[in-house]
Amino acid sequence: MFYIFDLKGNFIASCDFEPNLEDLSERQESAVESAEKFINPVLHDGLILEKGIAPSTYHHWSGTEWILPTEKQADIKADQQAQMWKQIKQKRYDNGRNGVYVKSVDKWFHTDDVSRQQYTFLRTLDNFPTTQWKVMDNSFVALDKTLLDELSLAIFAHEQADFTNAEMHRVAMLQAENPLDYDYSTGWSEIYEN
Repeated sequence: MFYIFDLKGNFIASCDFEPNLEDLSERQESAVESAEKFINPVLHDGLILEKGIAPSTYHHWSGTEWILPTEKQADIKADQQAQMWKQIKQKRYDNGRNGVYVKSVDKWFHTDDVSRQQYTFLRTLDNFPTTQWKVMDNSFVALDKTLLDELSLAIFAHEQADFTNAEMHRVAMLQAENPLDYDYSTGWSEIYEN
């Protein structure tokens, strides 16, 4: 498919065969659509053929090539940093929902949102009877107030460690030349692996 534009980047016509350039003047008068979304120009006798797709919404067509204004480069980097920070926060969230190890019973406890609500409810009770609690390896442990306290502290320590790690990655990512290439996979708390 050929896309034909005038030197100002205005769309003139499109066709699926190489156009007859002598016949374009009639169609030029009716062209009103902007051609800012095309790159990779093919030029012929002062007309731009087939510019393609812009590298980003920040680029503009100069008439011969796509230009990224210097002032827009900072906007692109800021967008990439925001995108990467969102991914780091998601990793922190996911990591906090994949189990926590409690040393005294040598077991991994669930830390998904539903389990966290149950632990919070149990903490509101003055007393609760020792209960059989299913853990991540599908076995059961006797959960009492002492074990619930240890579990709560383990969850808190896990969250704090991952919060600190996420902040360390955020600072390093903000200093990276290419934020989208930043590797944030290190330093996270251990999670339950089947």
